[in-house]
Amino acid sequence: KRSEHPQSMSNDLLNSAVSVCTVDEFKQWTRDCVRKVLPHEALLCGLGHLHAAGVALDYLVLVDYPVEHLEAIRNRAGAIDTPIVHRWLVERQPLLFDAEEPWPDSPPEWLASFRRHDLRNLAAHAVSDTDLCLGTYHGFYRIPGKLGPHHQDLLRVVVPVVHQVLCRVINYYGNERSSDPPLTPREREILHWVGLGKTNGDIAILAGISVD
Repeated sequence: KRSEHPQSMSNDLLNSAVSVCTVDEFKQWTRDCVRKVLPHEALLCGLGHLHAAGVALDYLVLVDYPVEHLEAIRNRAGAIDTPIVHRWLVERQPLLFDAEEPWPDSPPEWLASFRRHDLRNLAAHAVSDTDLCLGTYHGFYRIPGKLGPHHQDLLRVVVPVVHQVLCRVINYYGNERSSDPPLTPREREILHWVGLGKTNGDIAILAGISVD
């Protein structure tokens, strides 16, 4: 039986992720192990670099998450615009969001898309590493039952571990590719769409290139 002590829970999660090296393994680890601690049906993880103007998103990992919602909430500059992240940057505390009892300042279009894609019961938290100028954001969606302080306590245990494992996985890819030539703008564009879960056909249409 898994211990309810926060440090023991954290250690158990870290131990379960020792062999996780790739994004696919990371996704399966969240399904097999993280969901046992913090039950949820969909997960969004973002990794970015901290700078004077805020956070620049570099990488997204989606686990059973509807990519169509991300496309629906892009702003005119093409960035993903969500009040959840905006509020976390102000409060710096675990956040709970129930689509049936939304925050008064929730943007109507964002909320409509949130509900349309059944992203109910969200628990979200982030980690900022100022020494490395690195931050990660983690949103757990479709959590069963009523959200409450217990979920905030779980976020304080689970998110630092998921942050650590995600950073290790992304760094693994960075080390593997460190000897490769820099990506061209077109290659970075295609990598961006791949990260959002687009198919080859989708990418061909979006980038204006041939599938072959």
